[in-house]
Amino acid sequence: MATEDDIMALEHRFWRAMQEMDVDGAIALLDDRCVSANAHGIHQFDPAAYKAMALSQDARITAFEFFDAKVLFPTPDVAVCAYRAKQSFTVAGEAQEMEVFDTTTWVRKAGRWLAVAHTETPRGDTPNAG
Repeated sequence: MATEDDIMALEHRFWRAMQEMDVDGAIALLDDRCVSANAHGIHQFDPAAYKAMALSQDARITAFEFFDAKVLFPTPDVAVCAYRAKQSFTVAGEAQEMEVFDTTTWVRKAGRWLAVAHTETPRGDTPNAG
């Protein structure tokens, strides 16, 4: 049975893959169909579309920390994690920081935990949020 620590380790692994531009490592943690919602809209994608998106963007995560993590298991094969993240990143070479509230839904399929949904909400009182 998976634990809260197991799910948050997956979340860290995904963010590290983004930070290191390990697109294939990130894709290995995604389901065949995923959805995300953030300040830029709602996006449905598959691993190939995620790869194209990740390689085409000029934004790069340079550092991140998680706080206040909570994980729920509505069923043994579904986990929902929610947390506050502080992220440092560059956009077109310009350094920025932002705090966000994130959720990810993980589903266990054939023994593997895969991310199927992710939301990111900028913290309202953070400069550059939005």
